[in-house]
Amino acid sequence: MRELHNFDTVLETVDPIRGNYRCVVFEKSIVDSFPQGRKTRIILKLDGCIDVQCGIQPYEDGRYFSMIGRSKLEGYSYEMGQTISVVVYQDPNTLGISLPEVLSTLLKQDDVMKQVWDKLSDGRKRTLCHKLLRINNNDNQVDMASDFLNMEREKLLEKGKW
Repeated sequence: MRELHNFDTVLETVDPIRGNYRCVVFEKSIVDSFPQGRKTRIILKLDGCIDVQCGIQPYEDGRYFSMIGRSKLEGYSYEMGQTISVVVYQDPNTLGISLPEVLSTLLKQDDVMKQVWDKLSDGRKRTLCHKLLRINNNDNQVDMASDFLNMEREKLLEKGKW
């Protein structure tokens, strides 16, 4: 993995009402130095012990942030405002998530589904992967993937991109 930046910072929250996640805030100049700017998928290494795959979101004041789910910090006693060391790496996986096995098999078996997949943005691909990972039953995963890709194909047809 390619190291992009390292620094010490404090954990913050973007939405103090919900408070379900912590975040690392980046200055604009740091994000601008990344290979694809704010579209770069990154891995944050917190205090040398926690790796978090994430994206970069705009913050209201021109800075950026990456969310860290509470489950990623489970077993660690991080408090808001606590100083942490952060090393930012470029994620070699541009999706930032592994391809579910059911989806991988479906794409190998169905050429039309594969063509639709290839036309999707990384964000839409990520959405499908996250949806599938929430489903435990393989048959339901196949149904979800097929429905999702068929709907995306219809959108492409409407836009004249199919």
